[in-house]
Amino acid sequence: MLAFTLSLIVSFLLILFFKTIALKFNLLISKEKIPYTGGMGLSLGCIFVYLLNIFIKGINLPRDFSLIIFFSFIILLVELVDDIKEFSLRVRLIIQILVIGLFIILGKKIEIYFLPHWLNWLLSFLWVMGITNAFNHLDIEDGVCGGVSLISSLIFWFIFILQKNYNLSLFFATLSGAIISFLFFNLPPAKVFMGNSGSHFLGFILGAVSIYGDYATLFNPLAITLPLFVLFFPLVDTLFLIVARLKRGINPMCKSDDHIFLRLLSWQKDKRKNLIRIYFVSLLWGITGITSLGGGNWFIFYFSLLISVLFTLRIILKAHLAHPNG
Repeated sequence: MLAFTLSLIVSFLLILFFKTIALKFNLLISKEKIPYTGGMGLSLGCIFVYLLNIFIKGINLPRDFSLIIFFSFIILLVELVDDIKEFSLRVRLIIQILVIGLFIILGKKIEIYFLPHWLNWLLSFLWVMGITNAFNHLDIEDGVCGGVSLISSLIFWFIFILQKNYNLSLFFATLSGAIISFLFFNLPPAKVFMGNSGSHFLGFILGAVSIYGDYATLFNPLAITLPLFVLFFPLVDTLFLIVARLKRGINPMCKSDDHIFLRLLSWQKDKRKNLIRIYFVSLLWGITGITSLGGGNWFIFYFSLLISVLFTLRIILKAHLAHPNG
């Protein structure tokens, strides 16, 4: 809780500082005069407080986890340049493939024992790449990406407390505090935006750290799917986006208003009510992830999974019907 509180305070001050600098020098500013600097504040605040706690407590950071921190910082810097210069889609994809590919080669991969090494490598790459971009796609309105990220971070924090994994619970405590500080500025009406730097940082860090943890046991191999459940909504949103664009004859890589949240807004203009809908579905999937750990009561897991699926289908149907072309 001390790390959580310190991260919240440090990140809040950093976001406020970068916001002031952006407005003063007219840097990274939207047409509405809102800075795209929130991601820098929350990312640097999280990393600084986490490393500070590691240093003070004299903990030797595992090499694989050090690589996650290092590459998350690289992602942050690359996407900050993207915020300033706006890379083409091709350049952005090439950079992401190189950075994430190198990370997977050097760092920890998904380890499914009955799969060949090359397939574990491929699944790891697709997972981190997919989650990184899924969270970037979520960053389309005030509070969406930040809120979903916070729910995912809090769920992982709780999971690693249950598993008595001090290092990972400490990390998600600092990440949760940083995201909350950002939401102070980003909930409607937003005063600061996350920018590509923040959304890609959050996606990468959640994707990479989620496969760092050990969930499955000989008695419960299903728990290996836990990260998929916790991070399910961003993936659903991305899949919905791709299908909707293809159905309308639009290149899936091109921008459009086919995000679930934007379609819900066209159905009901109240941002806060639609945010609650998105947060609720994300929380349901997070709870399903927790129940996948088992504990002897599989009825709770299957019930939670059923509720999550039903509410997800409900929100997808509303988003589908909200557009005149379906």
